[in-house]
Amino acid sequence: MRNLINLIRNKDYTEANSIIRLLSGIVDYFSSEQEKTDFIAIVEVDTSVVCEDRVSYGDWQTPVSLAEKICDIHLSKFGSPDVVIEPTCGLGAFVLSALKRFQNIKELYAIEINSQYTSELKLKILSNALSSPSQNHPDIYIYNTDFFEFDFIPIIEKSKRMGWNMAVIGNPPWVTNSTQGKNNSKNIPLKSNIFKLKGIDAITGRSNFDISEYITLKLLYLSEITKGGISVLLKNSVIRNILIKQHTERLHLGNIEQKLIDAYNEFDVSVDASCFFAQLGCPPSFICNVSDFYSNIYIQQYGWVNESFVSDTKSYNLVSKYDGKSSYIWRSGIKHDCASILELTLSDGIYTNGLGETVKIEEDLIFPLLKSSDINNYQRNHFRKFIIVPQRRVGDNTSELKYSHPLAFSYLSKYENVFSSRKSSIYKGKDKFSIFGIGDYSFKPYKIVVSSLYKSPRFILVSQIDGKPIMVDDTCYQLDFDSLEEAKCILDALNSNEICSLLQSLVFKDAKRVVTKSLLMRLDLVQLCKDKGIMIASQRFNNGAVQQLSLFD
Repeated sequence: MRNLINLIRNKDYTEANSIIRLLSGIVDYFSSEQEKTDFIAIVEVDTSVVCEDRVSYGDWQTPVSLAEKICDIHLSKFGSPDVVIEPTCGLGAFVLSALKRFQNIKELYAIEINSQYTSELKLKILSNALSSPSQNHPDIYIYNTDFFEFDFIPIIEKSKRMGWNMAVIGNPPWVTNSTQGKNNSKNIPLKSNIFKLKGIDAITGRSNFDISEYITLKLLYLSEITKGGISVLLKNSVIRNILIKQHTERLHLGNIEQKLIDAYNEFDVSVDASCFFAQLGCPPSFICNVSDFYSNIYIQQYGWVNESFVSDTKSYNLVSKYDGKSSYIWRSGIKHDCASILELTLSDGIYTNGLGETVKIEEDLIFPLLKSSDINNYQRNHFRKFIIVPQRRVGDNTSELKYSHPLAFSYLSKYENVFSSRKSSIYKGKDKFSIFGIGDYSFKPYKIVVSSLYKSPRFILVSQIDGKPIMVDDTCYQLDFDSLEEAKCILDALNSNEICSLLQSLVFKDAKRVVTKSLLMRLDLVQLCKDKGIMIASQRFNNGAVQQLSLFD
């Protein structure tokens, strides 16, 4: 390195670039004379440039050993690439591994928004080249720029024109656009409804998406008819979303495989993640095989069976008869985002709010409450929490409480600032004490309820207590009934071997919400009851089956 410094010290930066390119393959090492001067100063004091920045960029640097293993698997699955793209290279574990493992690379493109990272990476590549001189180097392009502004089209078109085998490798940021926005990060795409969501979905959580999903899909759209393969580290939920897109948009991905990694051991984070492998430019496949990254032991197969997206294709085929359209409408529980005020505990006949204050209001607005953990550990007539319900239906005018329930109105008004500070956009323009997930169904005497959060769903039947119906929060789903006999029949159906098996073949246990409304709306309980000879007397079927909702919510 010292000899190189002496060689380029008195050269202008363009001449220095030519020298370095011959030695290492790096194209345009310096973009200015000042950059060359800074480089010399850094190298002469032998200073390391940088450490990773997880908050600003959402990056967890990949261990070199993991990157090398992924490159080895890529090589065995898709062959030796001619061109490599690393869309968010960070400190360069995948770039360095590709240069080491792929022997026939002609061009390598690495993109990174953090200028310190690119400086460090170029220095590593140059140092490696100087310590192990070679006559043959691929052209290495390292761009200090934003992925969301980079133009990949010339690279893709050249690869197609030359008939090259392309490799897309890397580890895109494992964060969502909203997280990056809260951290004031610039590492996010321009604000847009990229998944074309409508109505409330577009303004609530469904419009939030993983940065890695956006990055991966963009590259897949661009390179859909390019031969080669993609090998990237992604959260499991992102891989599932890509497979969903595969069904609707035919991304020309084949031989899709997901190898589960130990993210805690590799990155010190509690995230369910895998390496996603897929062949580019081939007839679309709709099934993903899952195996362990380290042992290669087969785990399961998930994906599309006809028009159904399932978590276990083999077990699903045995009970697919009951995957249809529900004649019962599943509803989520109460959403209020104001637990410290609306949720109460009861001790010795005294209600206390989350602030530790005693609450004395009209009793008919207070109802027993079940949350997810209460459902899975339910004991009849035992409740940890109670809830103030200020509305009977969404949109009710709570100002009327001033006359009908003056104590409750005074209590709620005392905390008006807490209600007004709720961040969810669903409260915008609504009544100041508004809640959601409330309606006539909330006050039915009998309910079947289930938590959305537990890996093994448990359905329980609850009955009103002292004339008061039991409420659930928005981490739960419910069916309402006027008839106890009907409720018991449906509970038996939900707990049958057939429905339990079907659910196990549909749910993804590493999802944030294991059970969703859309999934529950697929359970054809009426068909099951018919098959078992169970007669259900219900007026709710007069208008036929409820239209099937979107697959994911």
